[in-house]
Formats: sequence, C-alpha cells, structure tokens
Amino acid sequence: MIRHKVIDALIDNTMGTCQGLEHHLEGFGMELDDLSMEELVYIDDAIFECGCCGWWYDLASISDMVDQETVCTRCVEDGDYEI
Repeated sequence: MIRHKVIDALIDNTMGTCQGLEHHLEGFGMELDDLSMEELVYIDDAIFECGCCGWWYDLASISDMVDQETVCTRCVEDGDYEI
C-alpha cells in the first residue's frame, strides 16, 4: 500500500534538489528500507536523478538513457554530457 501523502511530499521535497532520497526521508522519520517496492516504483514514475549533475527532475526533463544512465536535458543542452 502506498502512503500517497507522504510519498507525494517526498517527491515534492526532492525534486529540484541534489540531495538524495535518504536525506528527505529523514524529515519523515523514515529510511530508504522503509519504502515498499510499490512506493519506489511510484517515485520512479514521478522523478529521476540525473546521472550527470545529480539533481532530481520530473520525467519531462529526461534527455536520454546512455550506458544505463538517465541524463537531464539541461546537462545535454549545456554540453556537460554528450549523447
């Protein structure tokens, strides 16, 4: 069962930062191990961590996946990551 309010708040707090999920989970008194697989999938369907800059973005900002790494459009446009 997904704790939608908590997970939605976690997503909102994480997006636009370079801090890991673990950091934001602390604010809810939780650890990464406390999340169910269903909750992790829910998070993955909403945001991703750029493999180049380490910032969290919504899925509309995915440029491409290269060598199993998801990269944001900003890193590709800025030339920080070549596809």
